[in-house]
Amino acid sequence: MFKKVFKTLFRLFLVVMSVLVIIGLVSYHRYAKWKEDELSKEEIICISDITKESSEGENLEAVIEDKIKQFVLSDTKTDFIVLTEEEMLHLFSENFMEEGDVKVENICIKPSKGVWQLYLKSKYKKISLPWLVLDIVKDNIKTAEVYIREVHVGDLELPTFLQSRVREDLNRGISDGIVMLNENNFLGRRIDNIELLEDRVVFKGTR
Repeated sequence: MFKKVFKTLFRLFLVVMSVLVIIGLVSYHRYAKWKEDELSKEEIICISDITKESSEGENLEAVIEDKIKQFVLSDTKTDFIVLTEEEMLHLFSENFMEEGDVKVENICIKPSKGVWQLYLKSKYKKISLPWLVLDIVKDNIKTAEVYIREVHVGDLELPTFLQSRVREDLNRGISDGIVMLNENNFLGRRIDNIELLEDRVVFKGTR
């Protein structure tokens, strides 16, 4: 009797393990195909594809600092600062620091009107992690609110409970950052609106 029960449980275990292996292989091949196709698209730009020079041959960091300086010192009540996709990518790369054992190896963006997709390639110790994709969204209303709508590993959705937790944490960080920026008047202006466009981001500020 016990032998029959053991054999049944063992067979069930083998079936479950086989199903998990098949799911794992299918997911791996799907991810590999996505990575090959997605990251070769012309509209995607990555840190690994650009230098620290702008199209005019100027240092990107110096260009960004000059734009911020002009924005802060402007005498007009309402002014704008416009950052190109290369300049935003540079800012992302400067602010995604190595944290503990996790290091961001590459960052890419795919900009479009209202939605910018942010791709992060990280490494945990010596283990290379799959690409994480964040959809950064700005609704068609005049506010400084942007938020993460979806989080994917490649083109695979995270489990609902995990995606909700990650999305909430990221959106709380974005919201707190904008509130702190405005309340502490770091730029000498209040950021009233952010626009995500096809090739640039526009910040509107008022005194």
